[in-house]
Amino acid sequence: MNRNIDQVACIGSGLIGQGWATLFAAAGYAVIMQDLGDDILKSATDQVSLNLRHLEGNGRLHNQTAAGALSHIRTTLSLAEAVKNADFIQESVPDTYAAKKAVFKEMDRLSPGDTIIASSSSGLLMSEIQIGLARPQRCVLAHPFLPVHLLPLVEVVGGDQTVPEAVDITCRLMEKIGKAPVRLKKEVSGYIVNRLQAAVLREAVDLVANGVASAEEVDQAFCTGMGMRDPFIGPLLRAYLAGDGIENFIDHYSESYRLRWTSMATWNTISSSVKESLVKSVNEMPVVRQSSLERIKSWRDQMLMEILKLDRTCR
Repeated sequence: MNRNIDQVACIGSGLIGQGWATLFAAAGYAVIMQDLGDDILKSATDQVSLNLRHLEGNGRLHNQTAAGALSHIRTTLSLAEAVKNADFIQESVPDTYAAKKAVFKEMDRLSPGDTIIASSSSGLLMSEIQIGLARPQRCVLAHPFLPVHLLPLVEVVGGDQTVPEAVDITCRLMEKIGKAPVRLKKEVSGYIVNRLQAAVLREAVDLVANGVASAEEVDQAFCTGMGMRDPFIGPLLRAYLAGDGIENFIDHYSESYRLRWTSMATWNTISSSVKESLVKSVNEMPVVRQSSLERIKSWRDQMLMEILKLDRTCR
């Protein structure tokens, strides 16, 4: 595995690819961003520029300017050009096995044999993606969260054929660009956070669909309750604190939670009727009616920036 990483290829320049390019350029790496159209790459470069200026304006660019960081990035339509000299590849193409397998086959063929190839997949398994590759041992999953250039977490896990060294190098690189890598001990669809998000989202949708509360009320309850403590306390530490110890929590709250779990939703497909009621309720939320999508994203990013300024370590 190549431990001396200077040039990074970002394959796919959508929201996730833009975030990766922002981070790698901000950390001083030479970045080549690849996609299938000049207009796509122009739009992506414009967004990366905005991301870098946002970081600079909030004191999160170190030892360089936004313009200086942007100068580290070049673009290409050619996958071969993007990966031929890459020391590390971060793939962010559409999240389907068909798309991932096709591009991994080409990247495996076109890139140096010691280059690590990482996927940004949000739920697929690397063990499946790497089947049939000539050098599957160098393939890993490095799953970020939107907005990629602000949220620190990246979930890292290898497949059945991935060597531990590839995961080790990926985790160290993630730390160098300001990420907080969490290394999974084994593969599972959706990894950690998306499984947690899926459980919360299903219950939120079900509450709206069953008329328990509106979308605005569900979100308000989340944001003014568990959402206020979630930036620094996870669900397991919360249980520990709620019970004055995790054993006490289990002993004292198991029956209460059993009643909740047995009455919660178990469906795995959003029906047309549920979709109709959910769309109506979300579109009636004041923030959705009164603000543009871009305005909401900008506000979200600034709120995240304020949270990032906090020292959230228990001392």
